[in-house]
Amino acid sequence: MVIDMKKLLIFALLFFVTGFVKSQIPFQSRPTAFTIDKREFEISLFSPTRYGVGKKTEVFSSIFADWKLPNAGVKHLWYKKPSKNDNGFFRERDIFFGTVHNIDYPTMLFKSIQDHKPDYISDTCTVPNVITLRNELRVSFLLKKRTSCNPSNFLFTLRAGIKNSFKISKDATMPPVDKMIWYRETVVCLDTIVWFAGIDLDFHIGDYFNMLVDFDFNSVDWNVKDFSGENKIFIYGYFGMNRRVMLQAGLKLAYGTIYGENKFLALPMIDFSYFWKLKKKRDRGLFPENMF
Repeated sequence: MVIDMKKLLIFALLFFVTGFVKSQIPFQSRPTAFTIDKREFEISLFSPTRYGVGKKTEVFSSIFADWKLPNAGVKHLWYKKPSKNDNGFFRERDIFFGTVHNIDYPTMLFKSIQDHKPDYISDTCTVPNVITLRNELRVSFLLKKRTSCNPSNFLFTLRAGIKNSFKISKDATMPPVDKMIWYRETVVCLDTIVWFAGIDLDFHIGDYFNMLVDFDFNSVDWNVKDFSGENKIFIYGYFGMNRRVMLQAGLKLAYGTIYGENKFLALPMIDFSYFWKLKKKRDRGLFPENMF
């Protein structure tokens, strides 16, 4: 059997451009108060893999990127403040309130740091079994509402929360770790908390792509003893049959305390997500058509 490379390339091109239609592409629900559709999977390489267990609830876990940090979480959309037809920026907009709750087991990560950074976690001490809890409030609304003439745009989200750890083994001899040692989720261990706040802005930059910009600030303890600040910029789009594939690429800038030293970090980032729904007919988009 002879494979016609020209036809194969044409087929591949048609597959990836099938999702390009002249319509507003959906916003991401991942960094917002919204949840993924019921019975839908989002499988990602570097972001959390998610599943919608209900219309307002999802469960997730960062499986591939954080294999040294076993984790699981749940997000729930609790309340929608309906818009009112009178003056006032917030009164004229639907506002959505959700919470996110994570549990991590960072012991494997601490042991890895102990092997590679013994000056930070001494190789003579015993690493404890640790549970880390993260609780976060999210508020989302559209800056530009949809009208009969113009589509909606600029999905804005405010985030704030705390993260703290608990030692569950009594025979460990590792001293408290109260420095930033992991930019991505700001892992800490014992005798302190991390509080964080951030904003996300997601907007359309054309018929085929969106841009997502976020800013995050994380602090160890209330007196800002150690901290990190992060800024990420992503461009993403949906491809393939029924827009099942999402590709995004961007840049992450961060400054903070790692291993006891203040450092600046610039990292290019890329991610791949595949959406799969557990029924024959998949609803279009991440948000219901009548949500906005």
